[in-house]
Amino acid sequence: MATIGKEKILLGAAFSVALTSALAFGALAWRNTRSPRGPVARVTLSEVPYTPTATDAPAVKTDLWNQPAAQARGRDWVYDAFTPPEIFYNARAKHFTVKPPLGASDETPEEPFGLELVSVRPEPFRLQLIGYAGGDGDWRGTFQNLASGEVFLATAGRRVPALALRIKSLDVRAVDIVLPKSMTTRQRVATAVIYDERTKREITLTHRERQFTGGLTALVAAPGEMATREVREREVFKLGPASYRIEKISLAPPGIDVTKEAPTLAQPDRRTLTQREADETATPSDPPSS
Repeated sequence: MATIGKEKILLGAAFSVALTSALAFGALAWRNTRSPRGPVARVTLSEVPYTPTATDAPAVKTDLWNQPAAQARGRDWVYDAFTPPEIFYNARAKHFTVKPPLGASDETPEEPFGLELVSVRPEPFRLQLIGYAGGDGDWRGTFQNLASGEVFLATAGRRVPALALRIKSLDVRAVDIVLPKSMTTRQRVATAVIYDERTKREITLTHRERQFTGGLTALVAAPGEMATREVREREVFKLGPASYRIEKISLAPPGIDVTKEAPTLAQPDRRTLTQREADETATPSDPPSS
């Protein structure tokens, strides 16, 4: 019973606090509503009719991009930021070309390149030993000047001024020759030591094999022509009004990089040419096989 009486006391106290708070806040609210208020401001309307206005647009700076410049491969090789060229292989002309982006080049038709690659081969040394004559103590070598085609006999000590070469020694002796899939034979082989005055070094020639320089040469021709021209890297030559510069020669696969310049071209035309069809490559220097 004592516990119940204590709870009633606490509940009555809480009710009294809540009632006192409600009466206090109610009195404050009633006083605020009864207090005098200041004068109300009057709104004066203008008799001028409403006219809508627009603010000036901010100034915008516009920069125009320059037209894309042609690359070193030719005037059609144009690379723009958002319009790259369409590169495709021209099977008839045997080289890669491009379709320029719309509006990036004029509408003039493409000028024929005017040159074809016939073949690529290792560059032979300008003097070759192709045979020998004489006997012991009086050997003479049979040499060929590849620049002129001249064949001549010479012994040690002879100088070839046209080729800036000097024959230092010439010897013929029997050596063992290993034949593929056969027995070893003993044959006489002529050997000549040549001093190259251009490179300041010695070259050894034998009549059993050709000597090469380590470089490459290419045979080129005008389209449809059988007559060929032998060219080397960095060589410049003319065909008609156009001039061609051989930039690079590669052997595997056979190909050359050529730059063409002509009065009709606004910019040099640079292309990579591949070897033309084999049935078109028969030349006096390359007879067809039987």
